[in-house]
Amino acid sequence: MRRRIPTYAIPLTALLLFANSTAVAHYLWVNVDAEGSEHGTANLYFEEGPAAGDGGYLDPFVEHGRMWMRTLEDGEAVELEMSEATAPKKRWLRADLPESTTRSVESYGKFGVYRYGQTDVLLHYYAKCLEVADHDELHELGRAEDLELDIVPHDVSGGLELTVLWRGEPAAGRPMSVRGPGGLRQNVKTDDNGRVEVAVEKPGRYTFRTSVEEPDKSGVDDGKEYQLTRHHSTLVIQLPLEASE
Repeated sequence: MRRRIPTYAIPLTALLLFANSTAVAHYLWVNVDAEGSEHGTANLYFEEGPAAGDGGYLDPFVEHGRMWMRTLEDGEAVELEMSEATAPKKRWLRADLPESTTRSVESYGKFGVYRYGQTDVLLHYYAKCLEVADHDELHELGRAEDLELDIVPHDVSGGLELTVLWRGEPAAGRPMSVRGPGGLRQNVKTDDNGRVEVAVEKPGRYTFRTSVEEPDKSGVDDGKEYQLTRHHSTLVIQLPLEASE
């Protein structure tokens, strides 16, 4: 998502400033906070990164978004009840988590039709936050079967291997945005097997983002015509993992 402001409503000085600034893209993110309730809180953001913003485009997820949790003990998805949360100039969705355990918290939401230039695009968003400690836990929870577009992590020596799965099949040549501690910023593409490998040099939170486009999938959604369909997926995880015994 990118903010668009009608040019006829902007004074010339503001328009010049806007032209020199970087547009902010929006993606769906899940992040888990240990505070806020007895077993932690899952927060759902629709912002540039996994942090609360003004929530200006949040409404479609308030109305139609879903969030659920999977655990090692029960691989079945447990739906989470979301409510709106606010702070000064900030707005997001939150859900109290039912238990403190190793878990994957996941979300899906259809934004609807949005215009990019002269093209109307139907947008779908997927998000996952993994709270795992070691290789075995990652192996059990890393794949989110309910996400059509999924970023599946596997720990390897010195880093992380990620496979982008589109409807269960590896997606080659897909862009992958990597962000991490110490100002880590990488933009890479998946190989022929849908994989990328990322070095984990500093401990902290790592975020990953990818997308898939269906250029031939047009139609009508909620009375609005669109010419193509685009899917975005994100992953949030703390690294490095502990070594398994």
